This record gives sequence, structure tokens and C-alpha cells, in this order.
Amino acid sequence: MKLILPKRAPVKWIIYAVVLLVLYSLQTAPGFLTIKTYEPNLVIPFAVCVALFENEVAAGVFGCIAGMLCDMDYHKLFGFNAIIVMCLCVVISFLVLYLMRTKLINAIFFVGALMLVDALLDYLFFYLIWSYENSYIILLRYILPAIPYTMVITIPIYFLIKAVATKFNETLRA
Repeated sequence: MKLILPKRAPVKWIIYAVVLLVLYSLQTAPGFLTIKTYEPNLVIPFAVCVALFENEVAAGVFGCIAGMLCDMDYHKLFGFNAIIVMCLCVVISFLVLYLMRTKLINAIFFVGALMLVDALLDYLFFYLIWSYENSYIILLRYILPAIPYTMVITIPIYFLIKAVATKFNETLRA
């Protein structure tokens, strides 16, 4: 049994891959979009937006890749963010498939929720569990304030992914 793919499908995946690499390059560029000490995460909103417009397999793949890129960027245990982001992107894809609609407000909410879960797990496993003194300062001053900034950055990424998905998908989730 052969899997029949539309002729334009590889072009869509190449565009997604290029957009992800460009966003990662911008995210790791020193001082790009930095306000005070807060830097937005650009690859997490990308993964969430792909999860909104594509199926659960694509959500898992791009979530895993985005998580690995975050692991490389944050210099944390490799695979930590990959597992978290992959699992949550698959959950988001199923939520949109069965319960919710593909809307900008949902994308912003999902990015905030994913970033919050990731930040709290990061804080738990890398700071709290080791009983560092005043580790809550790291959470309150550096980790949590980046979440609203990333939520705002989700808006242009959402419309970019929506444009690509609209161009290449036969049916969009509505």
C-alpha cells in the first residue's frame, strides 16, 4: 500500500524547516529583540502554530525539533525541552482537532501555557530540587517575565504559519 502525498507537500515542509531555522538564528542572535534582560523564545511559538494548523505527527516532529533547539540555546540537559515541547504540541494538536478552534487567541494561550509548564519544570529540576538559596529570584526575575514577551511575539509567527498552511493545505482546521 503506497502513501499518496500531494505534489506540493514537500515544499510546505521545506518552508516550515527554513522558517524554523531562521527563527532559531534570530533567537540566538545577540541582542535581537532584547528588552532589558528579557529575550523572547521564537521557536516555541512556531511549534505551537504548526500544532494548530497541522496534524499530530507534524506537531510532534516540529515540537521535538523546536525543543532540541531550545536545549542547545539554553545549554541545558539535551532532550529535556524536546520531550516537554513535543508532548505538549501533540496535546495541543489533539485539542484543536477535537475541542478548540484554530484562532490567534488560542495560539497565544497555548504558547503561554506551554512556556509556563516548561518554565516551572525547568525551575523544579534545575534549581529547586538542588535547594539553591534564593532560587526563586531566578524564577521571578528571569524565567517568568519572558513568557508574556514570547506571547506577544506569537502574533506575527501565527500569521506566517497560517499563510503557509492556507497556501498548501487542502483543508484547514476551522
